[in-house]
Amino acid sequence: MRAPSIWHSSATCAVHGEVVPLQPEQQADAEHLDWVARHSDVPVWLPWPLPDDWLVTGTRCVRDDRHGAQAVVVAVSGPHHGPAGCSRVADLLLVAEQPGTGLGAHLAGRDDVDPGEGLVTGPPAVRLHAGGAWTPLWSVPAGEDRAVLVGEAGGVWLWALLWPAAAGITLLHDLRLVDLRDPAHALDVPCGALSPRLRWAERAEPAPA
Repeated sequence: MRAPSIWHSSATCAVHGEVVPLQPEQQADAEHLDWVARHSDVPVWLPWPLPDDWLVTGTRCVRDDRHGAQAVVVAVSGPHHGPAGCSRVADLLLVAEQPGTGLGAHLAGRDDVDPGEGLVTGPPAVRLHAGGAWTPLWSVPAGEDRAVLVGEAGGVWLWALLWPAAAGITLLHDLRLVDLRDPAHALDVPCGALSPRLRWAERAEPAPA
């Protein structure tokens, strides 16, 4: 990808032409989350209240200086208690994106851009509460180490990516998501160190049937 220049006002890709670039991951704090919310054209989803002892662990945006963000990912991390009673760190990425952006799919380690025909069909895996409405999410094939679910909320795609995979449905059943763009949500959000899950994922082979 080439940066804007005196010949091109937008970033350009040799394959796709003019594109809106993916910005580097950013460690979260109250000021940064407020800035992201004010400069986004898509929801900035946050589980609220957060699960006990969970922290917001970073963001990434697809945006440039001429456009509000067309995709935003918020990372949250914290302890997850497995079925055997053992506790380990779990990570959740919540991606809101306009169709055709591809951020959710690529963070999940998939080769496609949108969920694709035939993936969002049949009974949903879970319904969570997003922005005041019950939102169905469908499971998407991914690697054995993660759970990937996708649906639609706020008129755009909503992806939920979870590590480990066992944290998936159990954790999502208990979540309510708020959109930080809503001025009613002036929240004192606890933040932690940057999550490595915000970087591009290695391509994940689907789990065997």
